[in-house]
Amino acid sequence: MEQMIRQGKYTKRLTPVQKAKRYLRRRWMWFKGLSKPKKVMVIGGPILAFLIVTPLATYAYFARDIADKERLMNRNNTGIVLMDKSGEAFYRTGRAEHREQLGLGAISDNTEHALVASEDKNFYEHSGFSVGSMLGALYANFTSGATEYGGSTLTQQLAKNTLLSEDRNYLRKYQELSISIAIERTYSKDEILSMYLNSVYYGEGAFGIEDAAKTYFNKAPADLTLAESAMLIGVLPSPSNYSPISGDPALAKERQETVLTRMVNNDYITEAEKQAALAEQLVYSEVESSDTSNVAPHFTEMVLNELYEKYGEERVTRSGYQVRTTLDLSLQKKLNENIASNMDHIQANDGSNASGIAIDPTTGEIRALAGSADWNNETFGKVNMATTPRQPGSTFKSIYYADGLARGVITPATILKDEATDFGGYKPQNATRQYYGNVTVRSALARSLNIPAVKVMQKVGLNDSIAAAKRVGITTLKDDTDYGLSLAIGSAEVPLTEMTNAYAAYANQGQQFNTTIVRQINNKFDDNIFKARETSKQVISKEGAYLISSILSDNNARAPMFGSALTVSGRTVAVKTGTTDDSRDAWTIGYTPQIAIGIWVGNNDNAIMQSGGSDMAGPIWRNTMKAALEGTSNVEFAVPSGVVKRNVCTSNGGLASAAGRGSYGEYFLATALPTTSCTIISEDEEKARQKAEDEAKKAAEKATEDAAKQAEEDSAAPPPEEEEVPVDDEDTTAPTDPTTPTTPGTVPGAP
Repeated sequence: MEQMIRQGKYTKRLTPVQKAKRYLRRRWMWFKGLSKPKKVMVIGGPILAFLIVTPLATYAYFARDIADKERLMNRNNTGIVLMDKSGEAFYRTGRAEHREQLGLGAISDNTEHALVASEDKNFYEHSGFSVGSMLGALYANFTSGATEYGGSTLTQQLAKNTLLSEDRNYLRKYQELSISIAIERTYSKDEILSMYLNSVYYGEGAFGIEDAAKTYFNKAPADLTLAESAMLIGVLPSPSNYSPISGDPALAKERQETVLTRMVNNDYITEAEKQAALAEQLVYSEVESSDTSNVAPHFTEMVLNELYEKYGEERVTRSGYQVRTTLDLSLQKKLNENIASNMDHIQANDGSNASGIAIDPTTGEIRALAGSADWNNETFGKVNMATTPRQPGSTFKSIYYADGLARGVITPATILKDEATDFGGYKPQNATRQYYGNVTVRSALARSLNIPAVKVMQKVGLNDSIAAAKRVGITTLKDDTDYGLSLAIGSAEVPLTEMTNAYAAYANQGQQFNTTIVRQINNKFDDNIFKARETSKQVISKEGAYLISSILSDNNARAPMFGSALTVSGRTVAVKTGTTDDSRDAWTIGYTPQIAIGIWVGNNDNAIMQSGGSDMAGPIWRNTMKAALEGTSNVEFAVPSGVVKRNVCTSNGGLASAAGRGSYGEYFLATALPTTSCTIISEDEEKARQKAEDEAKKAAEKATEDAAKQAEEDSAAPPPEEEEVPVDDEDTTAPTDPTTPTTPGTVPGAP
């Protein structure tokens, strides 16, 4: 007999949580039993160890950099290189040459005084850090809940800019303090000031005062005036914003005045000298643009902005970032060519601009992007129309149609009546100004009919349509805006990038990736700084994505309205066009499982054009799609398990009793089949009937042929010979039959 083991409060097995609680309780009781000095040691020991070990470890790690002026200044091999996905460079900026350090004797006193007065007035008095400034920054951070107030001395800034990251946290601040003390013990104040002026970033790709003086004023540092020195020092906190050349000139002027005021306050100049400097008209050098030969200037701008926002312009440029982007240079060039080749036609129809984007649906990577037709156009060239919201017209229809199909609210076979309709005062018309009676959802969307589209939005629901748009990445629709049913034909503004990525989700079975433009970043020492991680989510069911793709790729359904203008021969391609009121915007967006491409054509000032989506944007889209698919095999849209094909009645859209005349095949959600039906002559019955008709026809034809042949034979036979009657030469009168009566005037025996 097995021995019974009793499990009670003190014998049952503990859970991990219970064990942890018991351990902590015991440690707390142990701590409570300690004397006050021991308690101080227990709490303060680890903190003290951290405060001692951190600066020692930091110094040990950066000792070689601190001892070497060039490594400390970290000003060589700066700049940025952008490469496409295959590693081919298409943009580069910065300088790779070695620079010699200028001593303070070769730099204007105005510049030195402006720097000290503006950035660190107690520079010659402290030992690398300022307790007062740090306490002030700590208080500001505490009250604001942020960590953006630095309180750094010039020495700390030198350590931060050249050795440490831009991360704003207290550990980095403590490391910065440790390094600055080490720098102060290694170099004199003048050497530190010289290293700072020779290494700091002034914007416009200029590192160090020698580069900055030449870039901004085409001068040597020793020749800089007070006004010029104040302007250069003024840009240091944020070169991209404060640069008088590429930034905001008004902000640059404000910063110059701030620097001059601080120089007055610190007795470097008089008020009169300040006013004279402010009145001086500065003449800037012409900065060479690095984007003139760039095939993707708007894409480049997007990448640089992303890098600057994430890492800061100075760190990006100083670190010599080598950036592998998502761009496909060959496709980018084709997109540019297709836009350029269509501009004569666009301009002839009162358009002036075009933009385009290509996205890989399986990754979200942007393969090509043109923000305008001409980057160098002074009026609109620099505006990125790929990211600028515009009315999408009928391209918006696909979003709520897809949602309705995914939820079974409508099916491709649902019949809608296209007729003049008043939707509570809203009276839309079709582009052709005609009505087409009963049409299926498939036909209505493929032919882009407006009245059925509004009826579909009514079925789906306006709020649900907006929610569906947000799920597929449309961010410009607002909850507090009353769009009304005109939203059905694209009255709300949406960027081309977002619309195209929404279609990319349909291309990828409802799985949508966030658009990305950067794959990987390495610095000039080939250390990896960043590697992209793909993130995606299911924004619509696989079934809904397939049904919308089936409709948009149906060339036959589209043909009555668009002919073959949007057909890519030998390819299964889904496509939708859009044209807004008065043809102010012309769109074409289409996709395969491999690529999604969107094109916009219009005028930046919203002026009226003479033609719409398929004619203006369609050719660019079609040629770019053909280029993107060149050398690849055709890929069909995969039919998910939740979609079935059934025969339906042409008459009412219901399920047909059989496949035959008056029915056609259509795709449905397995859970949303039509509830009506109709009786159709089956194919076998139709074949038997047809066979009987054919046989009867053949028999009738044979009888006709036989009769005609007989008649022909009868007409060809010789006539029968008449029997000759003997004649008596002498008596020509025939004998009279005595039994035959005679009549006067007749010949006896005559017929």
